[in-house]
Amino acid sequence: MSNNIKILDDLWQVIEERSSSPDSDSYTKTMLEKDANTLARKMGEEAIETIVAAIGQSRSDVINESADLLFHWLLLIKKLEISPDEVYEELTRRRNSS
Repeated sequence: MSNNIKILDDLWQVIEERSSSPDSDSYTKTMLEKDANTLARKMGEEAIETIVAAIGQSRSDVINESADLLFHWLLLIKKLEISPDEVYEELTRRRNSS
């Protein structure tokens, strides 16, 4: 298994930092100022783009859209005050129960 999975934790730290930053030019900060419904719709848009890429586009497109999807998932759970660790714990629980 690759150590690249740590990138989600690193990205979470960036989101945490930018959420309290006064930098109004940050895409992250701008998105987190929106309501949860808007962020959920954006994540849905990214999910659809990932599906479309998987159906008829290149491997590179699927990778790029998947990265967008994961980033917007992190934004949404941040907005909902859910930590990635809570999701990871649920995945672990499911794995251990199967």
